[in-house]
Amino acid sequence: MKTATTIEAMSQRVLLMLGSNVDAQRQLQAACARLRERFAVLAVSGCHPSPAAGHAGAPAYINQAVVIASELDRDALKSALRAIEAALGRQRPNPEPRLCPIDIDALGRWEPEFVVWDARDYGAAYARGPLRDLGIP
Repeated sequence: MKTATTIEAMSQRVLLMLGSNVDAQRQLQAACARLRERFAVLAVSGCHPSPAAGHAGAPAYINQAVVIASELDRDALKSALRAIEAALGRQRPNPEPRLCPIDIDALGRWEPEFVVWDARDYGAAYARGPLRDLGIP
């Protein structure tokens, strides 16, 4: 039987950024629950609000960082995350671009060294609070 410690030892650590501006607290909780069903969740930040950039009048986002252990390569991980988004009501392309039930992006991996996959999200203002919660500069 694989334990969380065994899974973590066999996997890479992946930093995710979650965001929602539609029933955000519920969506983030549901996303974390789905992530726990599929991956070993190693750390979860607090929730941090941010304005909906580029969409005047859109509801503010709530953002959260999550660290998971995953054996998947980058493309397979992206597919798994897209499946979770779809299960939670995300449609691509979004028929209403100002509203997002859930967005889950893989920002990078830690091992063997930290590699940023998505510099746009990693350096964004909305990511600073959640990343700071996890001790990530």
